[in-house]
Amino acid sequence: MIRLFKPYVASCTASQKLYEIFNKGDLTEGEYSDSFEEKISEYIGNKNTSLTNSGTSALHLAGILSGIEKGDEVITTAMTCMATNEPFYNMGAKLVFADIDITTGNICPESIRSKITDKTKAIVAVHWAGQPVEIDEINDIAKEFNIKVIEDAAHAFGSSYKGKRIGSHSDFVCFSFQAIKHLTCGDGGAIACKSQEDVERARKIRWFGLDRKYKGKSRWDQDIVESGYKYHMNNINAVIGLENIRNIKYIIDTHIRNRNYYDEHIVNPKIVKMRKPDYTVSSSWIYSILTEDRETLKSYLADNGIDSDRVHVRNDQYSVFGGRDESLKNLNKFDSNLLNIPVGWWVEEGQAAKISRVLNKLISFFS
Repeated sequence: MIRLFKPYVASCTASQKLYEIFNKGDLTEGEYSDSFEEKISEYIGNKNTSLTNSGTSALHLAGILSGIEKGDEVITTAMTCMATNEPFYNMGAKLVFADIDITTGNICPESIRSKITDKTKAIVAVHWAGQPVEIDEINDIAKEFNIKVIEDAAHAFGSSYKGKRIGSHSDFVCFSFQAIKHLTCGDGGAIACKSQEDVERARKIRWFGLDRKYKGKSRWDQDIVESGYKYHMNNINAVIGLENIRNIKYIIDTHIRNRNYYDEHIVNPKIVKMRKPDYTVSSSWIYSILTEDRETLKSYLADNGIDSDRVHVRNDQYSVFGGRDESLKNLNKFDSNLLNIPVGWWVEEGQAAKISRVLNKLISFFS
């Protein structure tokens, strides 16, 4: 079976480093997490970056830094993992779901504008499958109404918008290094901030309100002026991340190679591929297609040794978020027809060719 997901772990070198950590007893935040934070900052081109223990923690920090409080409204997308929206819901915010652009799966700027009220505190924009959202247009809307933009870049590590890597375009950009992401450290995340003031605050909140890097005073002499959480990354996860980021170019280049192959070679008129604006580069965490007979196609692909799936359940389907919103017409169609096929670093060129051939043979199947 050609798998839809497979974690990348540089096992040999990571194992050696982990042995050193265990031998020293240096398990918590320290030398390796500091080094990994620097590597992430360098890669995305934003020095105002703070590691966290998950992408969800990073999103919660972004919510705090955005000033979200009970009763505020957060405009977001339902086409994402529940981990995107639960932090804001748990802060007492009302989730306001905007429609998507059916050609990309991303939140639609026009729909965002139509949802803004005097209670709107933030816009949450998810880069579906790694394809960057319309960042400039969304930030222009946010600036007009004086609201914050939070990018959920869990799918988009290594993606670019107008020549610059995702990580510094908006107020806050949140990454996930969970097991099946481009870059994994087992579990982990990061928040990249526009301002130094915000990242300094994030670094305190991630460790109970104390700055563990503070120079000049010991932990015993510091005051806690804002309560925090245990959201820091430990050395164990950081070592895995440090070893994997050495190979990030290979990982992302292979995802992109396979995506480009599918773009060129999948020619079945019954399969709709996603639009990719030429001012963006998607790191292609997944490869999404739309088909009107998803479950039968999924079964057919499985019979041919190819894994496929929807990946995420639209969030408004969960009763905790208020139930399915039938007014989101593009989302309704996208969600009903969505299927994702293997595109990752483990998919060999011959396997990408096989997947394309199988999909192209299905013209009669759809008739």
